[in-house]
Amino acid sequence: MMTTKHTLAGLALLSGITLAGTGQAQDTVTLRLHHFGAPTTPVQTQYLEPWAKRIEEQSDGAIKVEIFPAMQLGGSANSLYDQAKDGVVDIAWTLLSYTPNRFPESEAFDLPFMPTTGEATSMAAQEFAMEHMQDDFEGVHPIAVFAHTPGKIHTKGVAIESADDVQGLTLRAPSKAMNRFLANLGAQVVGMPFPQIPEAISRGVIDGFSLPFESASALGVLDVAQNHTFFDGKHGLYTAMMVLAMNQDKYESLSPELQKVIDDNAGLQEAQRIGQVMDTAEQAAIDDIAASGEGRMIHIAEASQEQWKTAADETIQQWIDDMNAAGFEGQNLYDDAGQLVDKYTKQTQ
Repeated sequence: MMTTKHTLAGLALLSGITLAGTGQAQDTVTLRLHHFGAPTTPVQTQYLEPWAKRIEEQSDGAIKVEIFPAMQLGGSANSLYDQAKDGVVDIAWTLLSYTPNRFPESEAFDLPFMPTTGEATSMAAQEFAMEHMQDDFEGVHPIAVFAHTPGKIHTKGVAIESADDVQGLTLRAPSKAMNRFLANLGAQVVGMPFPQIPEAISRGVIDGFSLPFESASALGVLDVAQNHTFFDGKHGLYTAMMVLAMNQDKYESLSPELQKVIDDNAGLQEAQRIGQVMDTAEQAAIDDIAASGEGRMIHIAEASQEQWKTAADETIQQWIDDMNAAGFEGQNLYDDAGQLVDKYTKQTQ
């Protein structure tokens, strides 16, 4: 029986449809990535979006990543980790301090005067987490653990030029450690998720907040809180440990080849990349505010930080005592965090 050219073409087309229907189309995985930050935050525009593009390209389109900022998929910021763990979303970027007491070891990085640069501190956080926190991450596959560039204190109305100026102010901090530190200085501390800061500062619910410039700029609050207090020296005031976490079951459902794509874009190199993004964005935001002439930059020299350091020492010892009471080796965890920060600071200078 003769087969016409048209029949062969039709069979080829049918074969292609069948292959596409049972092969690549079924293998394509869409990962939903949820986070609390604004869509303009540098972590999204300069890290997460390029990361998603790399994942797609290296998987030949078999993995696609959809990013949902500003809690677009619902829930509160402090539910993000569980959203990833429970499979409500596939990947979440969140602060570990949003779930107090759940990641106790991570609080070593939240303590005052621990961080240096975002890059070095992020690399230290990644190594620290892989050494001390594996059990804490049960149910998720950590893509990167990292920390932001040292935060500053931003206030509306009153300016903080010394430790005495903190007394009586209502301030928002992102972690239990920083809340305790500011309370030790005499502040009234308020805990609230990141997205609630703009309304709180605008309405006078809080006098100020602690954030890195890059986050405050993306949040759009630097036109309201125009006094900015810096801490000079090698170590900045504080940071917060964060994680980009993937649902473990979702990760395990991928083929070995696709798991490798994820793993090739995870770990220490990714922590370093995020830290670099934050450092660059931090300096750009500071430069923009300085150029605008609308903000007051207040620098507290190292020689003038004695009261701050006394409160920091008290806060650190309280944390060590709490950890010891809970069955952890608090001093060893604190020392290890500091040594790792110093190690990667020297490595990246």
